[in-house]
Amino acid sequence: MKIEQVDVREIARGAGTPVYVYSLDALRRSIEEIKRLAPVTRYAMKACSNVAVLKEMLNSGIRIDAVSVYEVRRAIKAGFRPADICFTSDVFFNREDAYFCLEQGVYVNCGTLGMVEEYGQAFTGFKKGSNRISIRINPGEGAGHSKKTNTGGPYSKHGIWYQNLDEVKRLAKQYGLVVNGVHMHIGSGGDMEHLKRITGKLVEFAKQFDDLDVINFGGGLPYQYDPSLPQQDISAYRDILAERQKILEDHFGRKIDCEIEPGRRFVAGCGYLIGEVRSLNHTFDEDGKRLDYVLVNIGFCHLIRPMAYGSFHPIWFVGDGLGPETDLIVAGPVCESGDVLTQKNDEPVPRRLPMPSAGDLVVVGGAGAYGFAMSSNYNSQPLIPEVVVEGKQWSLSRRRQTLEDVIREEIES
Repeated sequence: MKIEQVDVREIARGAGTPVYVYSLDALRRSIEEIKRLAPVTRYAMKACSNVAVLKEMLNSGIRIDAVSVYEVRRAIKAGFRPADICFTSDVFFNREDAYFCLEQGVYVNCGTLGMVEEYGQAFTGFKKGSNRISIRINPGEGAGHSKKTNTGGPYSKHGIWYQNLDEVKRLAKQYGLVVNGVHMHIGSGGDMEHLKRITGKLVEFAKQFDDLDVINFGGGLPYQYDPSLPQQDISAYRDILAERQKILEDHFGRKIDCEIEPGRRFVAGCGYLIGEVRSLNHTFDEDGKRLDYVLVNIGFCHLIRPMAYGSFHPIWFVGDGLGPETDLIVAGPVCESGDVLTQKNDEPVPRRLPMPSAGDLVVVGGAGAYGFAMSSNYNSQPLIPEVVVEGKQWSLSRRRQTLEDVIREEIES
């Protein structure tokens, strides 16, 4: 198996396993696909903050959506101008974060009434920086491949409830703020009909703000993880957004900037996670049916999405003597029974795969979004390396942590 023109076995020999790998060719193709949709495109960098990925976004004219001041600083370090960064702190501000944005000229998107007030207080006390803000609106509904990723509706903490927009105006007037932007992000996985309807809602909310300059429709573009199914076509979204922009420009009689900020759709398909088959095991269920387990060195400390959301990821084995296809449960080395790569609804689900042997490689696809970004040191596991592939070449983008790296910040009594 190759990623671009590089054999995965070559990467495994050189970088060890587990290791994250990003294909620049796949990333560039997704950037070009998404750039065509809207006049202004941002990248929700929480999906993958690898510096090589950020550099590709920068070189392609993509702007940044950041959800922490650390992401803001990281984007600036990667070369982005503060003016090209929007800071969406979802539920609250730290005063120092607000001061930083005011000083640096970073545009702020407020996701709660409390954040509008906190930013207003900071602006009043700091006496410098822009008084222009965006607000994130909860339109009363959401979408998502899991309830845990649904970021709209009554059971979401995200966004200012659509019936509280008069309170936004009151707070803005109290603190001398100007609401010149509205924003929405309700989760990932909606289809075009849903996106058409929900963007229409945001347009109607936006008409309530006389100083509107920019409308940001968020992310949420669908991505199909199963390679046996067709990738979802998003080209129709361009016409939807153009129509929404025209409605607002006709309403206000001036140019309105239209933005989107996908994360997953940009990077999911460019990422792979390479590991090693370590052993085989089997049990029998209550009906006497044999359950075959393939135990690999990829755990939920490396890729948490299957355990957290029951997410599907394609899996391939690479070896010289793979056996016939059979029903296999692929599981990791972490002590929880939920550490399973093939699962759904919190239950292991066997998948039809060729039988590997210990020492063969396992490759997990669709790992570019929320893969390394959500990995951890659980079980004192070091964070694993990241590799970038371009054509026939691969290079290390992040080295593997050592135990000394993991414990460096500990203070011995």
